[in-house]
Amino acid sequence: MRRTRQRRTLVALAAVVPLLLTGVAACGSDSGGDGGDVTITFVWWGSDGRANLTKKAVELFQQKNPKIKVQTSFSAYAAYWEKLATQTAGGKPPDVLNVDTRYLAEYGGRGVLADLNQGAGKAVSLTDINPELAATGVYQGKRYAVPWAQNTPAMLYDPAAFTAVGADPAKGLTWDQYADATRKVSAAGGARGTTDFGILDTTLEIWLRQQGKQFYTPEGKLGFAADDLRRYWQLASTFRDSQGASPADVTASYNTSPEQSPLGKKLTSSEFAYDNLLPAYQKANGKPLNVAPYPTAANGDLGQYRRPSMFLSVSARSQQQEAAAKLVDFLVNDPEVGKIVGTDRGLAPNLKVRAELATSAKGADKTLYDYEAALEPKLGPAPTVPPKGAGSIQKLLQRTYEEVAFGRMGIDDAVTRFMSEAEKALG
Repeated sequence: MRRTRQRRTLVALAAVVPLLLTGVAACGSDSGGDGGDVTITFVWWGSDGRANLTKKAVELFQQKNPKIKVQTSFSAYAAYWEKLATQTAGGKPPDVLNVDTRYLAEYGGRGVLADLNQGAGKAVSLTDINPELAATGVYQGKRYAVPWAQNTPAMLYDPAAFTAVGADPAKGLTWDQYADATRKVSAAGGARGTTDFGILDTTLEIWLRQQGKQFYTPEGKLGFAADDLRRYWQLASTFRDSQGASPADVTASYNTSPEQSPLGKKLTSSEFAYDNLLPAYQKANGKPLNVAPYPTAANGDLGQYRRPSMFLSVSARSQQQEAAAKLVDFLVNDPEVGKIVGTDRGLAPNLKVRAELATSAKGADKTLYDYEAALEPKLGPAPTVPPKGAGSIQKLLQRTYEEVAFGRMGIDDAVTRFMSEAEKALG
């Protein structure tokens, strides 16, 4: 099913270029409707809970901008990209859209997204956003997106399970210490110590940064060699072979939603994800969970960075770019929006809004603010924008490693296959 979906997505994406070249008329959204002078469309991915928060923020925008009506819709992550590819290929992209860093080059490089350094986009203020975070929306000199929130990769874990075996991830662990702790957690009975991370491109990226490497070069090629991937998969296999990590069937069922993840389903006691997902994981798991930095190599380098959890972009084809840019600026910078959406997508990108929210944060929200505040001095620069094809690389990594986990392919053969197919996907 993954391959079928991937083919549909790639076919739809491939259709974008010829449509752009033949000068398909800008469709945007229609004016008028329900008493509004201008109507724009806005789409994002996420859960029903996220949708409720986002719709409240949009309602506030419409109250303050009564001449702009916003039509909204949302989907789960995978379905979102399939639908967006189809809309774009058909010449009817939404006016304001959610973009992931893996797809920024894909859509920005093909002229689908407006340059927010030009025209109506200048209305989007970046004054109170960390410059390093703001720079993550720039590709080939054009600002195709602005960060909607900030998060950073993290280990989410059950503190009771790790305390019981004498480990405290919050104080920092090396990979060797983490491996030992996960084996002990598994041996204690119940859930495995961790979800097998060999399938995760985000964890590979952090591990590479700890080695002084990068996932992608500025030229859009792989920034690591076959031997790097081999060592990473050997590390992951060590966890799995010792039963510290989830078995192959559990790993293969991995889903990016906390509710469907091994940790969310109580099948493991820790998992690598993004820190802002802590409340959702905690709700799904039912136990008090905590968030900790990644395990480190001997040099102590975390490899972590300020990450745009997602972007907001404006369609280059929108006929209402002024209204669209106004919505983007509002969602990013308005203090009331910050209170409404909380940490669902991560910390507010606007530093003034973030500081105000941090003073009254409680529970899981306070945990997130404290976690990122403690990490701030240790965060490195964000990596280069992933090249076109990065979305397919994510799927390729997961699919290939699953062959290793099930014992259907040795690591050496899997590495050879991945490197060959990845190079073709990146051109």
